[in-house]
Amino acid sequence: MPESVVGRALDDLTPVFSRFHTWRSLAAVDIRSKYRRTYLGPWWITASNGIFAFIIGTVSGRFLGSNMQEYLPFFITGMTIWGFVSSAIIESCTTLIQSGGLIRATNMPLVIYIMRMVQRNFIIFLHNSAVIPIVWLVYPWHVGFYALTALIGFFFLYVCVSSISLAVSIVCVRYRDVPPIVTALVQVLFFISPIIWQPSQLRGGHEVLLFNPIAHLLVITRDPILGKTVPLMSFGISALTALLCASVALAIYSRYKKRVVFWV
Repeated sequence: MPESVVGRALDDLTPVFSRFHTWRSLAAVDIRSKYRRTYLGPWWITASNGIFAFIIGTVSGRFLGSNMQEYLPFFITGMTIWGFVSSAIIESCTTLIQSGGLIRATNMPLVIYIMRMVQRNFIIFLHNSAVIPIVWLVYPWHVGFYALTALIGFFFLYVCVSSISLAVSIVCVRYRDVPPIVTALVQVLFFISPIIWQPSQLRGGHEVLLFNPIAHLLVITRDPILGKTVPLMSFGISALTALLCASVALAIYSRYKKRVVFWV
């Protein structure tokens, strides 16, 4: 990619940092407006997802014959993280399409729309995370300072989700048949990732864990919370995944950003 093109793309990505308060505030407004005039507000998200995860986790754990003290924290933590990943990627398919009026009427950088959507789903994720301490009270596990390394994992996860969302949103604006394909792929990733099943339950096909970047992102975010040590390989693969996703998103954004206004 020519240096000038990269430079222009990086200039367009500058609002991610310089206008941080803009897209963060817009995301917060989205959450407040959605739950206006309700008693619990956005905590309805936590209640509904917590009940769903607890019921599904309990049923799945019984069917799999798992130790519930180990399985339920594993499942609920994984589902909470996966909820952020899946909802952001699926919603990115229609983000720019639904913002077509604003894109045609204003000169706001496209990345602002994407970051607003990602941040909105991240806020929902933070609310859903309140379920994890409740599970800890029922099935306590050791939590030490090592759990803070999960922050590194969430940084890589946020970069991956934001980059994938940016790339997918532009592709979906141009090709309107892509969103159902993305939704199907997200569902496949759910079943081949260690969310409803534990790696120790595998009897074969361990390549699924080795070559699945979602599995490594789950390891570096979930395992520290559960008091487990994260292999350095998972940190390395996650860092490479974040770099690759950001590079692909940058290439697509720099090439097609000026055409989006004609596609929406």
